[in-house]
Amino acid sequence: MTIRLKLTLYWAVVLAAALAAAGAIVLTLFTRLEWSELDGALAEEADTSAAAIARIGPAEVMPTLAHLSRERDLSARRRVLLRAANGAILADFGDPRADPPAAPGPAARTLADGARGRFRYAIARFTLAGREVWLEDGADAGAVRAAIARLRASLILILPLLFAGCALGGYWLAGRALVPIKQLRAALDAIGPRELSGRLAVGAARDEIAQLTAAINQLLERVETAARHERRFIADAAHELRTPLAVLRAGLEIALGRERAAADYAGAIRAALDETLGLCATADDLLELARLDSAAARAAAPVDLGRIAGAAMATLAPLAGGRRLTFSAAPDAPAIVAGDHGQLRRVIVNLLDNAVKFTADDGVIAVTVARAGDRATLTVSDDGPGIPEAELPRVFDRFYRGRARPAPGGGLGLSLCREIIAHHGGALAAANNPGGGARFTLTLPLDPAAPRRLGEA
Repeated sequence: MTIRLKLTLYWAVVLAAALAAAGAIVLTLFTRLEWSELDGALAEEADTSAAAIARIGPAEVMPTLAHLSRERDLSARRRVLLRAANGAILADFGDPRADPPAAPGPAARTLADGARGRFRYAIARFTLAGREVWLEDGADAGAVRAAIARLRASLILILPLLFAGCALGGYWLAGRALVPIKQLRAALDAIGPRELSGRLAVGAARDEIAQLTAAINQLLERVETAARHERRFIADAAHELRTPLAVLRAGLEIALGRERAAADYAGAIRAALDETLGLCATADDLLELARLDSAAARAAAPVDLGRIAGAAMATLAPLAGGRRLTFSAAPDAPAIVAGDHGQLRRVIVNLLDNAVKFTADDGVIAVTVARAGDRATLTVSDDGPGIPEAELPRVFDRFYRGRARPAPGGGLGLSLCREIIAHHGGALAAANNPGGGARFTLTLPLDPAAPRRLGEA
């Protein structure tokens, strides 16, 4: 079912309810008004006549009732009766064809219809010559009933026609209201998979359609950015893998080009193994980046950054000791974050490994873990040559390696670190120390449930 048809159906349901309620209210008010006028006049006339008859006595009953039956101010046909308490008719004047009401009740004055529903009667009880009697003053109510019937018939005829016209108008209006959406769909159809730079015209109106168009443009912007990054990533990956594969192929072809000594074959195999290990490391980094990009998140658990940093320093201690490097650790209170232990350990090991690579012999690598508000901070600082200012904005780009200093590795380490930290809701930044050397600072949100968990432990 289309939106246009749904809107029309909703409008039709509301319209039908509104028209039915309005018709019922109009008919009820008109009926009450018509009957109130007749009933009020009859009741006043009956009360006045009863009071006059009770005052003048039995001698004037017949002339008074005869005069009352000849009045035509309420209707052209009248009937007036006087009944005894036992129901016997004491006097009867007016149209004999009029249907009298049923036996009166005990009330002092009532209003009742005739037996066949044609006449309307006002019945007044009073005392005449010491006995209780009822005066029944009736008038033909056909005009009132006919007026009510005409209104009812008019409503039955007019309301369906009005409903049909309004429903068709609602269908037309719904179509007009949905024209911008159809135009929006046509504009989206014109944007192909290779034309993501296209945007939708928002227009001057600031309505819901404009808000939807703006949201779609923002989505297209994100999709275009993601596609651009993906194309760049594929191109960079192909470029980075081509060189080691070419080196590996050339080395194997040279080794197999002619008969060689066993030592030459062993050297070629070792060189091929080194290139293969580098390719495997690059492939692992690419796979991890792909997992992060696809938002394949692992189950988060409470992790202490200080403990991970301590374990990472212990792991790299033999490598640092060979060059007489010193780790200076200054952990604060436990900094518990919610995340994946393996991924966070990989980030810290990578940062420490970079510091080891670019710190001169006998240097110092400072590691600081601290808490500030609801954030945990880990800083790795070295006293090496630092990062050239021109390269700082690009150190986290994929496959980027600095040109001003040796940069071993595949160029994915820092990019992967930033992706992992961003995946955990944090940030990773690089800067230079005022006194020399590079400083990497990662910030992560503290685990809000950490105090309770630590208390339970």
